[in-house]
Amino acid sequence: MLTQGFSVQYSPLDYLGTKTQGTIAAIRNKDDKIVKKLLAMGVHTGMHITLEQRFPSFIIRVGRTRIAIDKDIANSIKVRVISH
Repeated sequence: MLTQGFSVQYSPLDYLGTKTQGTIAAIRNKDDKIVKKLLAMGVHTGMHITLEQRFPSFIIRVGRTRIAIDKDIANSIKVRVISH
């Protein structure tokens, strides 16, 4: 049972603006290879993530690692945004 005022909000990474920070809420893609690739790169649910750049490719920071990904992969990462 949910209490009043409770909400869980997350957004695909490719919808967010640069410098947005959050926590990875889910990694979902129809292509299981993409999910496995992200996991192999150290991108896991519950990790802190920052979107550093959107063009020409998405640059994300996960932990101390910076990773370049394309739009399809960015769409696979669902982020719970940290509001300031």
